[in-house]
Amino acid sequence: MAEKIIESKKRCIWMDAGVIQFKLCDRDFDCRSCPFDQAMTESAIQHLAHRELAAKPAAQKLKTVAWESKMRQRFGERRKCPLMRSNLCHQCSFDELLEEQFDFFLAPEKPRVHEIFGIQVPTSNFLHRGHTWVALESADRVRIGLDDFSQKVLGPATEINLPEVGQQIKSNRPFFTLNRQGKRAKVLAPLDGIIEAVNLKVRAKPQVAHDDPYGKGWLFLVTPSNLKGNLQEMVFGQCNIAWTESEIIKLLGIVQGEPGVILPSGGALLDDVYGNHPQLGWERLVHEFLHTA
Repeated sequence: MAEKIIESKKRCIWMDAGVIQFKLCDRDFDCRSCPFDQAMTESAIQHLAHRELAAKPAAQKLKTVAWESKMRQRFGERRKCPLMRSNLCHQCSFDELLEEQFDFFLAPEKPRVHEIFGIQVPTSNFLHRGHTWVALESADRVRIGLDDFSQKVLGPATEINLPEVGQQIKSNRPFFTLNRQGKRAKVLAPLDGIIEAVNLKVRAKPQVAHDDPYGKGWLFLVTPSNLKGNLQEMVFGQCNIAWTESEIIKLLGIVQGEPGVILPSGGALLDDVYGNHPQLGWERLVHEFLHTA
């Protein structure tokens, strides 16, 4: 397993992201001086701009109706924002901010997944040792969530204490907590950066993170400050499968060692392992798999 991870570090980051089939890095990951990286980054930004432009009419329609309706509910028909009266809404910086936020909160595209023992393992996202996933969305923005393994082991949280927009996060340090019926679990940040957006649906209904961890259950959008360095500490592609399999084997070893706990049948882990077998110990599971106390 370790050899595979080391070998993967020699590969170009665009190969690891699944954008190109094969390219080895010959600049020791000094991407700022790499013409290939500069060209790919520019192409990715243009592609993102085209995609956002294609979705813009629908986004504007949804956003405009919702915002103007709220203004009318609050102030009535006679009292309007001056820009609403002058029909200049779509030239307003506040209006542009709302449009950007709409794009933020669209559910991400589902990653490619491979199933092991009933666990959905993403192979097109990066995985951190604390069981968070990282998806590259643009040159300066990533999306972060919890993986399916952590949700199957700890079960649905009753509360997820998400940090606020603008908060700085540091790789391998706790940055939010999961709470379940008085039990608390700290989660490690997978990278360094600034939180740009928080999924309010998860804050209001934590079950979403359990039911759809790679889709509607995403947690944050982050502007990374050390992306290339942080990604080297994660696993990607086929390494995600091998690493998750080793975590499953570790879990099965814990389950076998506890009297009264029956191993799952049918080749799939039981959803909500802790909820069905609390004797395994919340603190123990959190320590073993999230690497926090």
